[in-house]
Amino acid sequence: MDELLDILDESGLPTGEVVPKGEAHRLGLWHRCFHCWICGSDPEGSYLLLQRRAATKDTWPGYLDVTAAGHLASGEETVDGLREVEEELGLRIEPERLIPLGTRRVEQEIPDGCDRELHEVFLVCDATSPGDLRLQKEEVEAVFRLDLDEVQALYEMGSAPAREYAEGRTSATRIHLSEFVPKEEGYLRRVAGAARQLLSDTPPDPIF
Repeated sequence: MDELLDILDESGLPTGEVVPKGEAHRLGLWHRCFHCWICGSDPEGSYLLLQRRAATKDTWPGYLDVTAAGHLASGEETVDGLREVEEELGLRIEPERLIPLGTRRVEQEIPDGCDRELHEVFLVCDATSPGDLRLQKEEVEAVFRLDLDEVQALYEMGSAPAREYAEGRTSATRIHLSEFVPKEEGYLRRVAGAARQLLSDTPPDPIF
């Protein structure tokens, strides 16, 4: 069953219409999503976690993306999106730990339609080792630890070293900017800046 979504107008207000996700994408109707970036710090430094979307996903299969994300189903509140973090990563996050970074407006062409979404974006600092996460294989192929000091290199050089965690194994690799789900210029850099603030005990400013 395709999940049902609340449809919004261009200003982000509910229209009262409820349609299946596939229909919302086919018709280019505005709807809400939840995005959660996870950052952390260990003896090697401060980092962001990224996910590689499963190859079976209907949009952007195999691409690198935000740590955990998903559509908000009809009737759900924003914090209900935390179920995506638990389902995709096996990580339970309390709502009060969410640091809001703002609402991101996205319009992009996808196969068989146009994806128009309002992303409620949050940041969380968590000490769980990436290797201890339980990945939902239907949604997430792997997670990557990207050192915050490498984010600038990713933009300047087009690639950067990272550590990959998947199926109980860990390996050093390189990730490429071309592998990311298309995003506006500088999005990842702004998230990394917010993570630096949070990890230095400074409340980060909204980035949207």
